[in-house]
Amino acid sequence: MEELTRRRLISRRDSLLLAALLCVAAGMLLVFSLLPRASTAVIEYDGNIVAEQELSALAGPKEVTVEGDGGIEVTVRLSPQGAQVIRSGCRDQVCVRTGLITRAGESVLCLPAKVSVRLTGGSGGDAQTY
Repeated sequence: MEELTRRRLISRRDSLLLAALLCVAAGMLLVFSLLPRASTAVIEYDGNIVAEQELSALAGPKEVTVEGDGGIEVTVRLSPQGAQVIRSGCRDQVCVRTGLITRAGESVLCLPAKVSVRLTGGSGGDAQTY
């Protein structure tokens, strides 16, 4: 009977594994928090820039509607926090379900309409893309 009460809930190996997982999670949180915030939203149709907006210059949300391929209308909401497609005439609605994008390098695509929204800027990098 006394032997059962002395038994541990988790073993030493389990506690080491848990500590390692917590360290990995903390590291990922640190890396993602250091990613640059977006400063500019670029809306394109068929590879051509339709609108470009500095997000920090916005006082509140702004909506931009773009008529894409086949007459499909795509409405993008821009705010100081980021950008998101809020309405689209496409059938699958993947672009709408993508939600709010907030980091430089993120993008939303509406393939049927050939409309894309991408975020650029943030802290300057040490490389240049040609």
